[in-house]
Amino acid sequence: MSALASRPAESGGAGHALGNLPRMIYVGDVAVESTVAGSTLLYRLLQNYPADRLRVAEGNISSSQPDKRLPDVKYEELKVGVGRLLHTRFHYLYSSVLHLTAPARAARLSKVCRAFAPEAVLTVAHGYSWLTAARLSMKAHLPLHLIVHDDLVSAQKSVLPAVIHRRLDREFGEVYRHATSRLCASPYMAEAFAERYGVAGTVLYPSRAAGVPKYTAFPRRREAGDKIVFAFAGTVNTRGYAQSLVTLASVLGSAGGELIVYSNLNAAGIRGCGLEGGHVSVRPIVPVGELLESLRRDVDVLFVPMSFAAEDAQNMKAGFPSKIADYTAVGLPLLIWGPPYCSAVRWARENSGVAEVVDAPAAAALGDSVARLMRDAQYRRSLAEASLHKGRGFFAHDVAVEKFHLLVARPDPGQK
Repeated sequence: MSALASRPAESGGAGHALGNLPRMIYVGDVAVESTVAGSTLLYRLLQNYPADRLRVAEGNISSSQPDKRLPDVKYEELKVGVGRLLHTRFHYLYSSVLHLTAPARAARLSKVCRAFAPEAVLTVAHGYSWLTAARLSMKAHLPLHLIVHDDLVSAQKSVLPAVIHRRLDREFGEVYRHATSRLCASPYMAEAFAERYGVAGTVLYPSRAAGVPKYTAFPRRREAGDKIVFAFAGTVNTRGYAQSLVTLASVLGSAGGELIVYSNLNAAGIRGCGLEGGHVSVRPIVPVGELLESLRRDVDVLFVPMSFAAEDAQNMKAGFPSKIADYTAVGLPLLIWGPPYCSAVRWARENSGVAEVVDAPAAAALGDSVARLMRDAQYRRSLAEASLHKGRGFFAHDVAVEKFHLLVARPDPGQK
């Protein structure tokens, strides 16, 4: 697919041969586990990869939980550094050290590589170990498959000194051009990176989990007098996300609605965000199957916030919110709140009728959309039906996995 491609992939069936998949080692700082965000995306992508041809070498700063790992796949720990130092006043200095020393850590994988004999290297552009993976690929003359979920260079600007950040920009461009395949989370990312780095990327949208129920109907019948319930499910790891939820909670409090937040927040985090009040409840993150059932049972509208902050603009343009892959499987309407240039708003506008979109930062604009959703049941139903239909085309698990397998597969010796 070209860098400008923006349509959902069409599945070619399961006819490709698993026998052509290489012995692949994943090296990276995104844990491969069935939890949240990038870790879950990676887990889903590797879920059907032959276990005897896959080895996982995770950076120790964010390693996986053993009970949430890929079954029958051997995991190795790559010593990167001491994670707690990244949360002290020395984080600028320590982050720079970890960045500068990342390529040299490829030598720590020598023993693993001798035992496993990889034929390809996979990494995610996050943290530091993507540089380790790139060095390993170059030294061993192995294909490098690079997954990009976010605009790394933009995201790291606030955590690296200017001189190191300029180096990061140059290094990422070199690795991006060197990679055998460049898997971008959205067509907007592929387009931006093609202009920035001069090579095309392949669009690989976030996928749903394998075996997600295929709902076809609007979920629940409301009783007269029931309050309209909005929900957000995901990590609250930026100030912008937290503020968006607080604003929505305030709007709903005035309008007589309710908000449920499924997140990793503890009691202190809830207080710190300001997510308090009788109309707000916070629930823990649960496995995706339980989450979808809970949303269908208890919720009327799903909320997708995107940051309006100037410092987040590049990442909002390029990255794609993975929660949309799961949200569109539920059969509920989506409310997307973000700037006109962000990927979620652009995707919704290109797929008319798939979501209620608010592209102005004012709380009053959000309030107008909330009011429309609360009073118009038929409108909610039409958005939900469009979301289900479009979601199947863009985010189906089997389509994403087959596309990934075809990209990383070794050439068939019988083909010319």
